[in-house]
Amino acid sequence: MFKKSELITVILFCFIIASLAIAFVVLPDREFSDQENRNLEQAPELNGENFFSGKFATQTNVYFSDQFPLRDIFVKIKSGVELAFQKGENNGVLYSKDQLAVKDFNAYRSRIHITEDTDRIYLDSVSAQLDSVNKLADNLTVPLVTVIPPRTVDIADSSFAYDRPDGDKVFDIMAETLSEKTGYLPTLQLLRPIYENGDYVYYRTDHHWTTEGAYIMYQEIMKQLGKGDKIIDRNEFEIEYIENFSGTTAARANFPFYKKDTIEIWHLPDDDEYEITADGESLDGFYNRDFIEKSDKYSLFLDGTHDTTVIKKKGETDRKTLLIAKDSFANCLIPFLAREYDIVALNLATNTFVSAFANTYEADAVLIVFNTENVITTGHLGNLR
Repeated sequence: MFKKSELITVILFCFIIASLAIAFVVLPDREFSDQENRNLEQAPELNGENFFSGKFATQTNVYFSDQFPLRDIFVKIKSGVELAFQKGENNGVLYSKDQLAVKDFNAYRSRIHITEDTDRIYLDSVSAQLDSVNKLADNLTVPLVTVIPPRTVDIADSSFAYDRPDGDKVFDIMAETLSEKTGYLPTLQLLRPIYENGDYVYYRTDHHWTTEGAYIMYQEIMKQLGKGDKIIDRNEFEIEYIENFSGTTAARANFPFYKKDTIEIWHLPDDDEYEITADGESLDGFYNRDFIEKSDKYSLFLDGTHDTTVIKKKGETDRKTLLIAKDSFANCLIPFLAREYDIVALNLATNTFVSAFANTYEADAVLIVFNTENVITTGHLGNLR
């Protein structure tokens, strides 16, 4: 016979389970999680192909997980427990007092071989992609500069009690493989000492470099392009501060306590003198201020990533053109470069025929900005032509 206390426990347990089940059925599905800064899985379509391939079962599992009632609360509790037990990480994200960094990625080896959530890197795949950059450099008739920004876990190595399995090997391969024609800039060697000196060159809660980090690389790129005398002194900028930024790394980890970021917008008096189009539509300047009130604040730079972004200075027709094959790291870098060049920026995930575009747009120079995370997870750099 049940004791009274045991009966109460059983009834309470059944009540909680039944309440959650009813809530799951009654509550509408959410499309987006502000806390995790990502789209949530929707109810999968049941058909013969999905069912027999196993895709329906997989999507159903993700759907139940994403739409579970009170999910945000449970996710916070889990991450808090991980910290309480001094694990130092959650969901593949490392935690320290002043820095978060993703350590587990989906490692790309080939189009059919991708290892999910690992801290290993397929170095052979990286080498093959770098060979494509060498071939592009050989095909171009204009100068090329190559910038491959490190991951936060590489820059902030000293912030964590974590030994990266391959250490700096991937950056050694870059330096050894990329030819002089690629104009390779050793970004890790340039930025890590500055980070270790306490300067704010990478965000604490996001995988991007800060505007300060982008400015430092802008200086190096200008020197590499022979434009060192055209570098704009930092004292000429008026800096606007956007507080309380929590980026993609914080969204993935969902730690209950962490130090938030500040986004800096570096203004010049001629900010309004540029004509900017993204995928054929006009933008209202370098910065879309609508994103300031959204979770994805970093997208305020150039309205996020578009397939093709073109920037010209109004009333000036004799400026040189810089073609940029890029990912989102270039978005906060481009406003600096646009003071000297007309810009044609191509999303490298969708536009890979860079040499052909260089001819089409009569580019005077080409810049690649494609971060290390994308090199090891997507393989897109290997599609350069």
